[in-house]
Amino acid sequence: MPLRKTLSLVCPIAYAACLAVGYAMVEQWIALAAVLLTLLLWLLARKRSSAGQLSVALVVSVGLAAAGLFAGVSPLLVSLSATLALASWDLVLLDHTLTSSSNSSAKTITLFENGHYQSLALALGLGLLIAVTGRTIHFQIPLGGMILLVILALFSLDRVWRTFID
Repeated sequence: MPLRKTLSLVCPIAYAACLAVGYAMVEQWIALAAVLLTLLLWLLARKRSSAGQLSVALVVSVGLAAAGLFAGVSPLLVSLSATLALASWDLVLLDHTLTSSSNSSAKTITLFENGHYQSLALALGLGLLIAVTGRTIHFQIPLGGMILLVILALFSLDRVWRTFID
């Protein structure tokens, strides 16, 4: 089984395991059943090439993770499960894209696949690191400072986007 097929199977299972453990710890059995149904939705979306079904699975998965915060599930489990849901969505889309593009050489597909895995790992790893750091470091920023930080972030994203386009 190729790596992309393995990862597109392992990520939804890990997502469901993290969230199931969290919901079982707070004894929310209906939500636990919803997580298991979402896992079934992920596995069905993995077999079919329906982008709509993948999007529904992602929205429901992230929604269940967000609801877990209100139910008292550990924020670490919620963050990890939401990250794994996003990784599942990306990997299933990658698998469908590479399966349907048969006109490229195997070497080109392997290079693209490895680059995609590296960028996915970097994005998800940095996102989890920022989330965990944000949970441990507590400080208050005045509203004016927050507005300036948002403007700076938007300007930086615009610059990065324009660099990629050029």
